[in-house]
Amino acid sequence: MVRALSLTAGAALLLLGACQPSTKPQPLTAADSTAVTNIATQYAAAWNKGDVDGVVSLYASDALVLLPDTAPLQGSNAVRTYLNTALGTPRRPVLALAPATPVGRQDLAMVAGTFTLTRPPDTTPARGRAAAAPPPPLAGHSLVVLMKGADGNWKITNHAVSYDAPKPAAAQKGR
Repeated sequence: MVRALSLTAGAALLLLGACQPSTKPQPLTAADSTAVTNIATQYAAAWNKGDVDGVVSLYASDALVLLPDTAPLQGSNAVRTYLNTALGTPRRPVLALAPATPVGRQDLAMVAGTFTLTRPPDTTPARGRAAAAPPPPLAGHSLVVLMKGADGNWKITNHAVSYDAPKPAAAQKGR
């Protein structure tokens, strides 16, 4: 009798286990991969227009941004403050992004990529002086982590940037 109860209980546990939904995360779908990659396009377009709100809207409210030679930026208000300075000039650098293929799962993605920041030439040199040549582009790498919200939209939660070479001395003076 005890053996029959044990077998019955064991069989019931096996059946219950078989009926449980899989907890294994599903890989990124093609649509999610495209949506994540499009974030880079939206980011560069907003940056190049000087649209601080457009860039900030791509970040989660508690995002963490790590930039070289800058204290960590925690939250969208810190990101906004930084971008108001970085994008608040008519000669803001032009951003070009080249993201790699995203990797991840249905609710979490990571994208590595490269970028260049190119300062436009000075079109209004001081009186009697020739226009100075713009500094060479600043190139580097970025790593972006995004999460998919309950609304189906992807938001940047972590963003780390590194430069390929040290910033030129002229660029460091302006900080």
